[in-house]
Amino acid sequence: MNRVIPSRRAFWVLTALFILVCVTGAAWANRFLRQPALTPAIRGEAVARKLGCFACHGAEGQGGIADPGARGGKVPGWGGPTVSSYAKNEQEIREWILDGAPRRLKEAGAAHPPFIPMPAYRGRLDDRELSDLVAYFTAVSGGFGDVPEAAYEGRAIAARLGCFGCHGPSGAGGGPNPGSFKGHIPAWDGEEFLELVRDDAELREWILDGHAKRLWDNPAARHFLEGQVVQMPAYRPHLKEDEVGKLVAYIRWLRKK
Repeated sequence: MNRVIPSRRAFWVLTALFILVCVTGAAWANRFLRQPALTPAIRGEAVARKLGCFACHGAEGQGGIADPGARGGKVPGWGGPTVSSYAKNEQEIREWILDGAPRRLKEAGAAHPPFIPMPAYRGRLDDRELSDLVAYFTAVSGGFGDVPEAAYEGRAIAARLGCFGCHGPSGAGGGPNPGSFKGHIPAWDGEEFLELVRDDAELREWILDGHAKRLWDNPAARHFLEGQVVQMPAYRPHLKEDEVGKLVAYIRWLRKK
């Protein structure tokens, strides 16, 4: 009897340890898998928040606070044609961030509004943070002049359909989505995109039907597709064939960029 009891105790101890390891491993894996893919634009949004950019330029840089000395009477937002009058290219965006204004405007004597000057962040962020912040700014603004015509029109269609409300500025990263596989709405330019969209045919299925047939026919994937709180709309009744092609062109251009 004395020999049996220790062996039973050892068995139950080892069993308990095994279960603990499995549960801990599963919890860690679940937490890891549910983390959003950190694309440069998503990281850049965090940099902008840390630097206080949204305090003046508004939420997501979409509209600034009042500034009596600024053109138009307020701090400019980052989107649309407004930004093109302040920055001609990506290099000037970097100069705005690092030095408070691009060299072109400084030399012209129009460096910044007199009442709420743009801060100069040189020395306060590293090269990666700067690149990420530029990537986020470019996503919000829609890029500069180098967008192919079809992709440019595709972005306008995406904006009209409200795609960026869920998938983030220019599709660069969405918000939480309880019940979905990873707990958030995926970005169009991240690695997660490759798990959901294999080719242009599947991308069209997502746009037109709200899901890819390959995933819809998989019981495990369908469980999450049906259970997620934010559902992907099916735009088939609202899009012409050429508009679908332009949306695909924009997403492919975004991923290439």
